Amino acid sequence: MASLNCSTAVCVICLEKPKYRCPACRVPYCSLTCFREHKEQCNPETHPVEKEIGSHLTAKTKKPVENTVTRKRTEFLCRI
Repeated sequence: MASLNCSTAVCVICLEKPKYRCPACRVPYCSLTCFREHKEQCNPETHPVEKEIGSHLTAKTKKPVENTVTRKRTEFLCRI
């Protein structure tokens, strides 16, 4: 999970120093307990720009990520 850089950010539930951001709406939270409480009222529409950017990507521009570890393991198993 990405850590927060802004020193003025606070958890949306308990107002403590946050460590994480909600994957849907990007608001800061500090713990799993706070995230669960936030999730009940989460509104992904609070950051429509991120959603808009994702919608503009087409299947052609999205390249599959090749996992080299998985590929190497598969090659190794095929040689056995």
